[in-house]
Amino acid sequence: MAGMFIHQDGSTHGWVPGNFWDLIVTMDDATSEHYSMFFIEQEGTASSFRGVRETIEGHGLFVSLYTDRGSYYWLTPEAEDKLNKTQPTQFGRAMGQFWASR
Repeated sequence: MAGMFIHQDGSTHGWVPGNFWDLIVTMDDATSEHYSMFFIEQEGTASSFRGVRETIEGHGLFVSLYTDRGSYYWLTPEAEDKLNKTQPTQFGRAMGQFWASR
């Protein structure tokens, strides 16, 4: 599928009474089609990788990935600071290596 612009985010909620889980969604930013959705104890690096993997396996490579400022995506020492794009996170390094190999 050419030209996929995907967005990934998590939402913590009491989806089941007495249990708070994060729902991780990876979706097409233009069409709102959902490519990966799953519950997990806590959003982080592993869930980010899983959403990207499921998207690629099910729908092919994407053009870009939009995320929030989660610490597993971007190094941001202080909440209001600019993103540090010179020190990638584990997720950032993996994405850079993946795209460089294409």
